[in-house]
Amino acid sequence: MDKEKKYFNFLRKLEDCMGCEMRNFGSPVFSGNHMQEMMIIGYEPESHNVHISSELIAKTSSLLTLYEKEIKYGAYITYLYRCSLQIHGKMRDEGKKNCKKFLKEELLIIQPKYVIIYDERVIEEICDEPKEIIKTQKYPCKSKIFGFETLIYFIK
Repeated sequence: MDKEKKYFNFLRKLEDCMGCEMRNFGSPVFSGNHMQEMMIIGYEPESHNVHISSELIAKTSSLLTLYEKEIKYGAYITYLYRCSLQIHGKMRDEGKKNCKKFLKEELLIIQPKYVIIYDERVIEEICDEPKEIIKTQKYPCKSKIFGFETLIYFIK
């Protein structure tokens, strides 16, 4: 199955978030072009001080062009937890498990060459070697997210 069909099927599954109680508070948040080579992953929509904007995408894109001349402008933006936990309270373990499952599926469909993470909690929850990613002084660093190998930038 091609990438377009896989992504369309993913969107259909995400429509009800498998009955998650957090779905009552609004639609899950993610955006961007799923054909891009760059993925930005945050913790949850309102838990950060970094605004996902064209300026952040431009900054990370220009940062990446130092390493890879063929990088395309743009990024696919998503979150570990789709609904705002800050506004709507704590998510139960089942909801967290579902969100991680959806993120893993998203990652395997998009297969980004680069992943930009700007929240240490994301690294700790999804990366195979979180301490090495957080401590390194040289980015990108090669690591695995849910077993998928990619180049990771951590914006501190």
